[in-house]
Amino acid sequence: AGNLRARMVQTFQQAISHGITLTCRAAGEPGRPVLLFLHGFPEAAFVWDELLVHFAQAEHGGYRCVAPNLRGYGDSSAPSDLSAYRAKPLLQDLGALVTAITADSPTPGQLAGLIAHDWGGALAWGLAAQQPGLLRQLVIINAPHPATFQRELAHSPAQQAASAYMNFLVRPDAPALLAENDFARL
Repeated sequence: AGNLRARMVQTFQQAISHGITLTCRAAGEPGRPVLLFLHGFPEAAFVWDELLVHFAQAEHGGYRCVAPNLRGYGDSSAPSDLSAYRAKPLLQDLGALVTAITADSPTPGQLAGLIAHDWGGALAWGLAAQQPGLLRQLVIINAPHPATFQRELAHSPAQQAASAYMNFLVRPDAPALLAENDFARL
């Protein structure tokens, strides 16, 4: 199954309008309705390969399925300025990507669905809120609605404890600590 999956998933570079290039993995025929899959942290686009192949099959919708490596992941553009990783530029990436990958679909400029996990889910909530016309359906896996998350983070000791790892990730020594022992912490 792994070998078949490897043959069915293609990789391509998608240049988008503001100087960023995203490396994407895809399955399914161009010109079909598009499903976009967004990965979480510390994953990358490859985590979606099995679902890309599944939903590209005619008996499962026959979609054009695309999973980008988000900015800073894999071979996608990785600007050195930390402000380039704020929500606004990341959502610009996604909006431009949707325009590019749906140009030859039956609904140019609109995804049949956006499926997202973890960090990708947080971005998907933002894209759906700011540009709802870009997608017909939204599936979020393991990423709470931002308002619910903010409420729980502010008032729930259990959520504060569960989210404490984020404080570790922003420490200046986090990259070195995460890299120790061949990234054993991850």
